[in-house]
Amino acid sequence: MIKAVVFDLDGTLLDTIPDIAGSLNRALTACGLPAHPVQVCRQFVGGGIREAVRKAAPENTPEETLEKVLAVYLSDYPNHCTDTTRCYSGVPELLAGLEGLGLPLGVLSNKTEASTRKIIETLLPGVPFRFVFGRVDGRPLKPDPAAAAPVLEALAPLTPQEIAYVGDSGTDMTFARSVGMTAAAAPWGYRTREELVGAGAELAPDSPAELLRLLASAAPERADKKISEI
Repeated sequence: MIKAVVFDLDGTLLDTIPDIAGSLNRALTACGLPAHPVQVCRQFVGGGIREAVRKAAPENTPEETLEKVLAVYLSDYPNHCTDTTRCYSGVPELLAGLEGLGLPLGVLSNKTEASTRKIIETLLPGVPFRFVFGRVDGRPLKPDPAAAAPVLEALAPLTPQEIAYVGDSGTDMTFARSVGMTAAAAPWGYRTREELVGAGAELAPDSPAELLRLLASAAPERADKKISEI
């Protein structure tokens, strides 16, 4: 039974790639490395920005250069993280529907917490997320199961089995399953439905509307009664 729903951010709630790609390319260029088309940058995200920098840089780029790229990115992105980022179609309705079912909502991202909060406050200001967690020093990142600690604390006394984690990457599916949460795919993001099923997605909708129905059907009885209203 699902009693709470937690979301990834990039590629799940919002299409953040244009702004990520812009900052990443500015950082690469500033360090004398080649930039990439926005579509190519989609393949770099999902494991945190440090891993994205490593994937975007040419093979065998010195570690010192990678650190410089990362530093430039982290300085640039907070100033541009809401320039062109937009919600995916159907996501506002998904969130409103889950809120209407009385399910607590949260966000857990590998993006820096400051940028995550800024994006949520700017683009989803009316959504009553119980928490918005991102990367901070000393906090493990997905797919490390330890990344779930603040989520489980915030949602106590719920167990992992009562929580659905919605994400768009194999990292998200691996994380959810390793913790014991229901792994729910967001194939409208940066990976296909087939990729996410292959990575372990237990709920594999084609759209936010279908995800709402799947989550509602797995929610407590009081939520089940409202399915016909969705």
